[in-house]
Amino acid sequence: MIDLHTHTSASDGTFSLGELASEAARVGLRAVAVTDHDTVACAKRISAKMLAAKGPLRIIPGIELSVFDHGLGYLDIHILGLFIDPNDKPLSSRLRSLAKEREDQKKATVRKLKELGYSISFKEVKAKAAGSVGRPHIAKELMEKYPLVFPTIQSAFEKLLGNGRPAYAEREAGFSLKEAVDLIHGAGGLAILAHPFMYGYDPRKLARDFKSCGGDGIETYYDYVMNRPENRVDLKGNAELQAKARSIASEFGLLESGGSDFHGKNKSQSLGDYTVPDDILDKMEAALGKRRETIGR
Repeated sequence: MIDLHTHTSASDGTFSLGELASEAARVGLRAVAVTDHDTVACAKRISAKMLAAKGPLRIIPGIELSVFDHGLGYLDIHILGLFIDPNDKPLSSRLRSLAKEREDQKKATVRKLKELGYSISFKEVKAKAAGSVGRPHIAKELMEKYPLVFPTIQSAFEKLLGNGRPAYAEREAGFSLKEAVDLIHGAGGLAILAHPFMYGYDPRKLARDFKSCGGDGIETYYDYVMNRPENRVDLKGNAELQAKARSIASEFGLLESGGSDFHGKNKSQSLGDYTVPDDILDKMEAALGKRRETIGR
């Protein structure tokens, strides 16, 4: 089994690369992809040995890009880049400019929280982040200062920080869907539409537009039960969403992908609790091989 969607302390997870690799090996995963939000800081630390390994564990460099496509009307859509070269110069350059946009967005969230009567500062929030600042770091500060109101990170998201909630701040700018796909392809990777039922948009239309922008695949395996408890999805409902995603993948000729969206201690989940069949990985590598052959011609 494999897991192609995980986060480390380089973004809003809590595990280092070494801790993630050790835990993945302990639970018997064949492969795990490091897909931090809008950063390749951890992916750059993946060794040649980890990249080349065929067993017992491979670490795959990746990223999760945040799309704010005002032209197409898609705000805060996430696109995974798998098998990327984390040292790709155009990608690295664009990520540097995006880092300021991300920080400005989190500062705007803190300002909204202050307007709502919560006494926190961005300086306090940033001190909790080993890498880039994410909403879980803001949630941790709220938990620390208002433990009775916010007993868990998830409660902070449900009440204030989640999309559409009172303290949520949209980005002024960001990647377009096409730019995200092109950057991932330029870095030698596959572009995957993450958790298509998370956003509130018509998933079929989103997948069609993603495909028209050159997208390669879609997450058909995803744990909505754990990652979106406020939506009250049960195991049966999760299976139904996965079946719909597989149908969409088949309709538009998209590769299947999936993962746990593991964030370490920021979520009440354990690596290995939710996994994906490893033949998904074989099909991805075959698709990558065909692309490289085409480029070579």
